Amino acid sequence: MRTAWLGTGLMGSPMARRLLAAGHEVTVWNRTATRTAAVVAAGAQAAATPAAAVASAEVVFTMLRDGPVTRAVLLDGTPAPVLAGRTVVQMATIASGESRELAAAVRAQGGEYLEAPVLGSIGVAATGQLLVFAGGEPALFARLRPLLAHFGPEPLLVGPTGQAATLKIAFNQLIAGMAASFCHSLGIVRRAGIDVDLFMFMGLLRRSAFHNPSFEGRLPRYLARDYANPNFPLALLLKDVELARDEAAALGLDNRALEGIRDLIAAGVARGLGAADYGALYEVIDPPAAG
Repeated sequence: MRTAWLGTGLMGSPMARRLLAAGHEVTVWNRTATRTAAVVAAGAQAAATPAAAVASAEVVFTMLRDGPVTRAVLLDGTPAPVLAGRTVVQMATIASGESRELAAAVRAQGGEYLEAPVLGSIGVAATGQLLVFAGGEPALFARLRPLLAHFGPEPLLVGPTGQAATLKIAFNQLIAGMAASFCHSLGIVRRAGIDVDLFMFMGLLRRSAFHNPSFEGRLPRYLARDYANPNFPLALLLKDVELARDEAAALGLDNRALEGIRDLIAAGVARGLGAADYGALYEVIDPPAAG
């Protein structure tokens, strides 16, 4: 199948390579052209503009930073991509309202639209083991399911357009909440002089009902204060927590806890940590002692 891939960032690049490995034609575009290099080396064609990338595609995948960028790339370019007769699969984390607006705009041009966000790390994306969940028309999902299965073995249809986007936002704010809570617990333990090995590995946290394997996986980053080579940059987590805040407010939820987490993340971004792994939140919660 002829496909276009718009956005070859941390997740987009390995996902586009999954399509190539499965024998599909892929034309890629990224605002920073050098970031297409790994996908081009794997066999993709590079395009100078989104319109050029889409020109020969049957299915157009987008994995861009946010809703406004996705809209600008898909709908507001000069020239704008021609979407009539094409299917757009939007895979980034955007607001549910933004996804519904995109769907309406694509359909108004004579195209089709499916939202299909994913859960998982860069490494999981590279091996095709992501969790893929979609929102849109059942018949369209059924037709695209074999393509989506290149990214994860069991793609699921959540419901109509907007529901998968909302679910992804709910998951990402959970990531933020767990990270903030663990950073606080770790900071308490370390500042109280308690052995971290005892806290983590000698049967206490691990044997508890609230243990999460991600705690152990991320612990070395916190102890070394090393947030290079991010799977999920702090600035993107801030964007997603703000999306969650807005969705929750629209649904009538009390947002005070989420606002507090948002403020901590924003403080890290303000300190220049936006491009670092989201574990850099620890630097805000438990900063190193001065001197």
